[in-house]
Parts: sequence; structure tokens; C-alpha cells
Amino acid sequence: MNSYLNTTEPPAVVETLADVPEHVLRGLPEDVRLFPSAVDKTRLGVWATKSILKGKKFGPFVGDKKKRSQVKSNVYMWEVYYPNLGWMCVDATDPKKGNWLRYINWARSGKEQNLFPLEINRTIYYKSLKPIAPGEELLVWYNGEDDPEIAAAIEEERASARSRRHSPKAKKGTARPTQRGATDTAGVLQMEISHPACPWSDLWCK
Repeated sequence: MNSYLNTTEPPAVVETLADVPEHVLRGLPEDVRLFPSAVDKTRLGVWATKSILKGKKFGPFVGDKKKRSQVKSNVYMWEVYYPNLGWMCVDATDPKKGNWLRYINWARSGKEQNLFPLEINRTIYYKSLKPIAPGEELLVWYNGEDDPEIAAAIEEERASARSRRHSPKAKKGTARPTQRGATDTAGVLQMEISHPACPWSDLWCK
């Protein structure tokens, strides 16, 4: 009796607007919409319908918090290191548990990038690295602080956080001790974050 290994892969499931939960559609900002992605034909992408200025922040990225061993797919997740919990995943594999940021795809290179990830208070945000014109897909990438533009954008976020921290309103609050690896004096986290689906391993927002 002869046998053979069937190497035919099942066809990829293509996302459609019909698959998008209502809460995701309702939560879309007025300057973006969901359409088929140009970088991954099986996925929807987020496209600008109006001009988006450099420095605009989107988020936070929403998903279930779980251990890495509980995650079935690393495509729609971030890993964040918590001092008291270790590595935890923010997993948006289930569209019902995520928000519209789940549909922002990875750029195929740094040149395509127009967003970068930023971690503040153990929460992931995306920030526009440059102006985004109507008809452009929002694509995220991470070059590290070695990239002058990203380093400048992160420093701008730190300065903004320091300003908020020292405002009269903030001074009315109760100060909490800073934990090593938790926050700097600006409130911007010095924690390691990673996305296993990316061609890099460790992301830092010092």
C-alpha cells in the first residue's frame, strides 16, 4: 500500500467587513475606515479618509490579558512585561475582544511605516510618525530609538507626560513610589514590550 503526505495548505481565510463586530465599526475615528489591506490580501486594513497630522496618537490597543501559553496566535497581540506578573499578552485574536487597532497591519519595511508603537502605563498606543494622506493605509513598524524620528517622537511624549505630571491639577494627587522598570519621572514606561509576529524581538520605551 502506498501513502503520501498531502502538502496542500488549506486556503487562507479572508477577512471581510461582515466579520467585523459592531463595536469596532462604531469605535472607528472619523478620519479612518476599514478596507482590504494592500500589504496582506487576506486581511482588512485601516485606511485614512482624511489627512492625519504627524504626532496623532491612537489607542489604546485592546485585548484579553493572558499568559503566552494561552495564546493560540501571535498575529494580533503584544507582549508587555509587568514587574509583578512577568510577561503578559494583550491578545486581540478574537475581534470581539479587540478594537479597531487590531486591524492595523505591519509595514513590510521601515519605508512603509507611518505609525510606531508607544507604551504608556503598560498600555500600547500607536502614534503617527509623519503626515498620512487620504487613501493611505495605516501601517505600524518599530525601528527602536536608533531612528531619529522615533526617538524625537518618544522624547516629545516624555516631555508632554512631565508637563502633565507637574501641572497644578496633577500635584493634588497622591504620589506613588516609582518601581524599578515601571515608570520614569515622566510617567512614560521603561518597560520591555514585544510582538512575536514581527522580525524583531524586544521593543523599549525608556
